[in-house]
Amino acid sequence: MDYALIFTEMTWIPAVLLCVGAIFIIAEVFIPGFGFFGISGITLIVAGIIVRICYGLNVLQSILLILTVLGFFIICFILMIIGAKSGLISSNLFETNSTLSTDYNKTSKEMKKLVGKLGKAVTQLNLGGKAKINGKIYDVQSINSYIEEGARIKVVEIKDNMVMVRKWFE
Repeated sequence: MDYALIFTEMTWIPAVLLCVGAIFIIAEVFIPGFGFFGISGITLIVAGIIVRICYGLNVLQSILLILTVLGFFIICFILMIIGAKSGLISSNLFETNSTLSTDYNKTSKEMKKLVGKLGKAVTQLNLGGKAKINGKIYDVQSINSYIEEGARIKVVEIKDNMVMVRKWFE
């Protein structure tokens, strides 16, 4: 039996399903998180296999097609792990360049240096939000007031590792 017959005798419907599914899986490698591309890719590939089997594959050819697809998934998974470990692919979708006040690598002594510093609200501070202080983004909490985005703020204290701010009026 010829392995190539699995693909050469394929009609356009399963070919498109398998190819688009493979493209989506590859996209998922670069955008990790098992979102739209991952779910859609798996669904399209499974649909492509089912349609291809319905168009006349025997049992052995069906098993070879499934093993080929599994091999493709394994290769993509290995590439995703290698890419994430080497830093080529982000291992965390939510990584930002900001310095969060809950960063436990910062000592309370370093955090206390922020007291008295001026900054700017990056988001609305409806009690909590983000502000830029000394060129870095911090999670902050306003003291008893709403502060609009873009307003100048002043750090008044550090309380339970949270930067407490007030609106600054010059």
